[in-house]
Amino acid sequence: MQLPIWQPFIDEWYTFALFLLFIFILIGISEFAQSILRWNPEFSRKLVHLVVGTIVSACPFIFKSNIPPILLAGIFIFINALALKTDKFKGIHSTDRFSYGTVYFPIAFLILALFWWEKPITLILSMLIMTFSDTIAAVIGERTTQPRQFRIWEDIKSVEGCLGMFLSSFMVIYIGTDLFAWLFGAAFFIPLPILIGASGFVAMIVTLSEAVSSKGSDNFSVPIMAALSYDIFLINYTHGTLDNLLVWAITSAIVFYGAYKFKSLSESGVISAYAMGIIIFGTGGFIWITPILIFFVLSSALSKLPKTENTLQKYPRRDIIQVIANGGAATIISVINFYYPNNQLFIVYLAAIAAATADTWASEIGLLSPWNPIHITKLKTVVKGTSGGISLLGTLGSVLGATLIGITGIILGLPASLLGIIIITGTAGSLVDSLIGGSIQANFQCTECNNITEKRKHCNLPSKHVSGLYIVDNDMVNFLNTISGIIIVLFLV
Repeated sequence: MQLPIWQPFIDEWYTFALFLLFIFILIGISEFAQSILRWNPEFSRKLVHLVVGTIVSACPFIFKSNIPPILLAGIFIFINALALKTDKFKGIHSTDRFSYGTVYFPIAFLILALFWWEKPITLILSMLIMTFSDTIAAVIGERTTQPRQFRIWEDIKSVEGCLGMFLSSFMVIYIGTDLFAWLFGAAFFIPLPILIGASGFVAMIVTLSEAVSSKGSDNFSVPIMAALSYDIFLINYTHGTLDNLLVWAITSAIVFYGAYKFKSLSESGVISAYAMGIIIFGTGGFIWITPILIFFVLSSALSKLPKTENTLQKYPRRDIIQVIANGGAATIISVINFYYPNNQLFIVYLAAIAAATADTWASEIGLLSPWNPIHITKLKTVVKGTSGGISLLGTLGSVLGATLIGITGIILGLPASLLGIIIITGTAGSLVDSLIGGSIQANFQCTECNNITEKRKHCNLPSKHVSGLYIVDNDMVNFLNTISGIIIVLFLV
């Protein structure tokens, strides 16, 4: 829906130039205030964050098309990344901890401008949550005399800050939506109980997203999750499926808490899996959530089977990175289908899950083999659990996992003729995982016990990189496995 446009110039590119000039002036003032006036770096950074966030939130009222906002975002992605690398413009990124927040900020705005421009209220409210709620949460956390601190992922958070995040996000959605209805008419009107529910739902999701974010990534996760959760709640309301969504939100919370107590997921893994489940269920319902839920439950059960000795230790609990590595691609496909429905996307979705299942089952079942696996590239015996190692039992587990996902898809409506394609896709993805893991995956050496490991940290100390590409760790390999499943199925169908 198009909002009324306030255009100070006939040509909107003059407005774009004015936007650009104003932001540069603001950065200059911030630099002057910090270096000459000795303002607190954190204060000047937050001030720039508030002002710039407010300005870009108003873009749907100023620009007729999303081209100028997209270009604006692109410019500042480059400038902020360069400033961070060269340690320049400390007035916009200086903080007491290392943070990529100034880069994540324009990336988030770029995505919102690309995909939510036709939904201006969603874009505006999401940006305002990032602008004000995130700042309020940080200020409350810092100003509380004795905050109740916790660490879910890498950064230390506080209960008080999370409460501030929730309440302020709730108010942004509630007041913002109501204000739009008052200003622009019935098209934006939402009944009060639904508005309260939407505000609480969005506030819950963005608070959880902020809690697991680190190194400034909340500047990306918060606005994107705000936009998704706002749309999911309201579209489920208009489709009459809101009750199902709320039931799932409660039920899945119990399920994932059980997974945490079962030691299948870490704290960050629980929150990320819960949010991912909300997105998939909210965008696809029971049909889309069932395959990935089966993957998670059965794979977690397999991981608890007793293992033989002489096995390379893997991660005891899945954390946020591992959850994203295995389910991130499938979640994105579910979101794409939500906004751009296509029957073929369900096949692609199943292929990604089949690849993840095949690889996980190959690893877990392969560990039960009485014989050590053979390295796929070196063709020599290696310790069980070594990346790149394959065995007959592990390969059988791979095929079995892919078959299970394929059968699940058929039960849910997939044509039976596609079962073979899902099995081939999943198994092939697992082999790609072994090839990458056995060739370019990074290996590290613990500086304490001298053991070779796939972990960047071992014995609570940073490990030494000894082989492979540093960026290609086990989580990256798992993500590439799901991507390979998607690519393969696109060629087969």
